Amino acid sequence: MENETNENCKTTYIRELSTVKPSANALTTVCITNDIIEVKVHEYGYQNNLSRFKKINKLEYLDTETGEIIQFQSQNGRGGQNSSSTRNWNRAFERLRRIINYNFEGKQNELHMILTYGENNRLIDRDEMAKDFKNFWKRLKYHFGNMEYILMFEPDSHGKWHIHVLAKSENTEKLFLDNQMIQRLWHHGFTKVRSTRGNDNIGAYFTVLLNGNRKSKKSSRIQYYEKYKKLYTKSRGILIPPIYHMTYQEAEQLLQGHKKVFEKGLSVVSIEDDKELNRIYIMQYNDKKR
Repeated sequence: MENETNENCKTTYIRELSTVKPSANALTTVCITNDIIEVKVHEYGYQNNLSRFKKINKLEYLDTETGEIIQFQSQNGRGGQNSSSTRNWNRAFERLRRIINYNFEGKQNELHMILTYGENNRLIDRDEMAKDFKNFWKRLKYHFGNMEYILMFEPDSHGKWHIHVLAKSENTEKLFLDNQMIQRLWHHGFTKVRSTRGNDNIGAYFTVLLNGNRKSKKSSRIQYYEKYKKLYTKSRGILIPPIYHMTYQEAEQLLQGHKKVFEKGLSVVSIEDDKELNRIYIMQYNDKKR
């Protein structure tokens, strides 16, 4: 299976590998978020020969070996599936997924709230939504006490915006928020309160991977996100998961006894001379799936 990336830039394409076999000394990053461990291996380092291409501006790259200026345009003004924006969105969603899984495990003191707007919500911008949520959260804390949260802005398939909130209380073993009360405190549209219990990968529900020609229902919504607006905000008590750097041999020792649920190998190949520039291996372990 082959997917070309940066199509107009004409530098590399991606080939999926049939086996996942990193070498012992390959550079490896490991992120541990409670029961979930994410592993990414770069066989030949993080940059390698791709460093010959230097970005000049949003639409041009310089090939430092040939002196050629390469024109680059995405498929649409917001960054298409084959643009550098795809990688930026993937990194942003990856960070969000890890933060969620580091702070939310599906316990009884956690809840998921959905806050919507009325029929005119196309007129609501992100700054106004943030202000509305800030006022809502003040009212919520007055009635229910202090809680930590991760707030996610999300459009539907028609570009209408709504808000997802993951909330948890460290002061109680079981958190209960009455939906009718939440709707009165929000007062912009209908609301829904859900439990997170039984979900073995909460972060995956709220994030999407933009992956070449494979388009999910949520990936099509990326066109409505503004480039310089955050995907999410969080309260001060939400922790950022650490990233560990090591060799793959060291990672293998760390991963012994954990349940592998996903793996993929990708080869980054130069379009110019069909030379392999790097191999990237992605793995995920989830002990909740035992």
